[in-house]
Amino acid sequence: MPILSSASPIRRLPLVPFVPAAPFPANAHPAALAPKAQYNRVLPPLLHTLMRPVFFLIGISFLFVRPAISEPLAVPNPLTLEQAYDLTLASDQNVRIAFLALKKADLLPISALTKITPRLNGSYSYSRSSTAADRTAGSIARSDIGNGELTVTLRQPLLDLSVFPARRRGKIQIASAQLARQFTIRETLFGVAASYYEVLKQERLLEVNRQALELASQQEDLSQKRADVGEVTRTDVLRAQVTVETARRALISSENALELQRNTLRNILNLAPDAPLHLLEPAAYEPSERSFEDLLQQAWQKREDLRERALAIKDAEERRNEIRAQYAPTLNAEVDRSLARNSGTNYPGRSDSWFAGVTVNVPVFTGGQREIDLASSRYDQERVTLEKETLGKNIEAEVRQAWLGVRALNASLRAVNVQIQAAEQGYSDLQNQYRAGTAKSVDVLSALKDLNSVRSDLTSLTFDYQVALRSLEQVTGTFQEPRVQSTKVK
Repeated sequence: MPILSSASPIRRLPLVPFVPAAPFPANAHPAALAPKAQYNRVLPPLLHTLMRPVFFLIGISFLFVRPAISEPLAVPNPLTLEQAYDLTLASDQNVRIAFLALKKADLLPISALTKITPRLNGSYSYSRSSTAADRTAGSIARSDIGNGELTVTLRQPLLDLSVFPARRRGKIQIASAQLARQFTIRETLFGVAASYYEVLKQERLLEVNRQALELASQQEDLSQKRADVGEVTRTDVLRAQVTVETARRALISSENALELQRNTLRNILNLAPDAPLHLLEPAAYEPSERSFEDLLQQAWQKREDLRERALAIKDAEERRNEIRAQYAPTLNAEVDRSLARNSGTNYPGRSDSWFAGVTVNVPVFTGGQREIDLASSRYDQERVTLEKETLGKNIEAEVRQAWLGVRALNASLRAVNVQIQAAEQGYSDLQNQYRAGTAKSVDVLSALKDLNSVRSDLTSLTFDYQVALRSLEQVTGTFQEPRVQSTKVK
């Protein structure tokens, strides 16, 4: 069977003429006809009539329906960190999932109110019976009775004490979902910043390795020239060649690392795999002068995950209150109306009845399930309390680690800035001395290796320090606070 596609026109099936079946014989019952003859008369025109709109819809779907695949977003060129934040918030799956969880939580207070909303039910029943009795010889009395009944019931709960804690639980879970959404946004934005700076670092390291290869090549040329005139031995040339190839290997590794980090950033931003990335370096963060104790207090007040655990304790308390409310009686008002009809040889006629009343239900014993639920809720409350305490200790460790990391990187940057000045001056002096014939090749190559190492360290520490400053804000719950509060996901 040919497959329909958007590039080929839709083929119309040939119409099958409908030939009306011959009328039944006057003395023949339709059930007497063979089943195969009945199918041959009715099935082909029926199938054709039913399948024509199906084939038409299939053809239209191939022409107009497109697969639901999200198209990659257009990337600005050059791309700033602020634009990267906006791209992520517009397309990140985790942020969208957190938003859907919040929308789902919005339904919980409404769901709690359904415990006291009216219920309207309808039912219909029908029965029929037939009885035959032999009254006298040769006479049979037959009785046919049919009963049909339509019932409509309106039930209105008047009192259900469990609705109050259930509604409070719904509001608590809305607040918890809101905090979880903000925490997810903050974590996502920090991931963008870390990946963004990692790409910048790898780009700068690539430039450092290119300079190292260029300097090594210059030293190799100088050694070769001096060896050609007999000023040095071939050993100097071989050492220089080893240094050149080592620098070339480092350059290849740096290119691969850069491409890998770019691909990671593309995935975070939901960009195409081959999307060009030209990043602009953001303005440097200023170091924080706040003490560790102040930062820890801020983290305990601002961190959404810790606040969410506190709400989880309240949610467990309301869950226990909801279970306790199940011990209280419930009050319901009920109105029934029934329409019945009797048919047959005996007592034919109709009846119309209604009933209204108030019912008080007192749950005396429910098999022990309430007691099990109450004990389980008590264990849940203890569990979330311990989880909150554990999270508080983890936050303290995270803040201390981030604070110490910032201090260590700041001190290391000051030291490496002094170190790089000495390394550059030392390499320049040894190279001049080597040209004059007063220094050895091994000393020049060693100085070149130290210079490349210090330059790489300076590049890594510079970008790691910027990430560490943002990490300190992230663990204290203040990273990108205006953007987190103002983000609206649809």
